[in-house]
Amino acid sequence: MDQQQGENKLSKKQQKKLAKKEKQKEYFKEKKILKKQIKKQQKQEQKANQVDDNKVHNQEKLHKKPREQYQEEMKNGIKVVIDLQFMNQMTIQEKTSLYKQIELCHSNNFKSAKPLNLIVTSLSEDFQQLLNKSNASNWGIQLNEKPYIDLFNKEDLVYLTGDTDNVMDELNQEEVYIIGGLVDHNRLKLITYNKAIEQGIKTKKLPINLNLKTSSILTVNQVFEILLRRNNGEDWNDSVQNTIPKRKLA
Repeated sequence: MDQQQGENKLSKKQQKKLAKKEKQKEYFKEKKILKKQIKKQQKQEQKANQVDDNKVHNQEKLHKKPREQYQEEMKNGIKVVIDLQFMNQMTIQEKTSLYKQIELCHSNNFKSAKPLNLIVTSLSEDFQQLLNKSNASNWGIQLNEKPYIDLFNKEDLVYLTGDTDNVMDELNQEEVYIIGGLVDHNRLKLITYNKAIEQGIKTKKLPINLNLKTSSILTVNQVFEILLRRNNGEDWNDSVQNTIPKRKLA
């Protein structure tokens, strides 16, 4: 009772200051948990894969494509952006899941005969730490702290979202396709669509009819792989069939 009365006596300025202090405490608490999780995953991956540098070398050897060749092919590819501007609305577990999805995007892109130009924007410091675990700086993909709106012509940007009525026909070399870096779309409904509308950016959705047993929301790596397969000559239907696990197809 005394504590509550004491809080009520605080001025509005003092209450705001107290609230700000509490918010900072939560931020540092979450950052501390994230660092612990990163260290734990690093130990697990080191045991399973030994040294990350060998992993990159073995990947190149397996697919017989030098990293320099891959990077050169990417430069000429259609630009696909993964937008990380939603980090402050995601949990630690969701961020970790997204990191693994981006790693899959790179892995599939590297194996591809005709890779896309994979670009990450609005990269935060904590997410950079996650990517560093896999030596992402050596992948050859563009890692940008700036948002996509500062990197490309607004007229060329196309936000891919299932909430729009505009259906994509074909991939266009002149367009820059944006995939929202999200994991829990159901909790953040319409967030990418509303963002694109507010920024005055074009929106499109994939020309596919999903009939899945579970959620019809695709992960970041699934959207990227569908685009990648289409870029390599598969039609849209085959691109979906070869991307979505058979157990999830109705």
